[in-house]
Amino acid sequence: METDSTMEHDTTLEHALDVARANHKQALRLLEAAKAGREAGDVSEERVKQLQALLEVAAEDLQRVMKEQ
Repeated sequence: METDSTMEHDTTLEHALDVARANHKQALRLLEAAKAGREAGDVSEERVKQLQALLEVAAEDLQRVMKEQ
């Protein structure tokens, strides 16, 4: 059985860091997929911009959590 890394923490800050890292990784993955989709004509420029903004928020959150560590 696979374990969820977000569930194995000693502190709330460790959990927050894992969540922030996972969110950043997911936002990056979504943006890269959208860029590829845009090149294929399947994804609009507006959607790519939305996902770029999401990545920026995720990066800011990750930096904030890392400072709190």
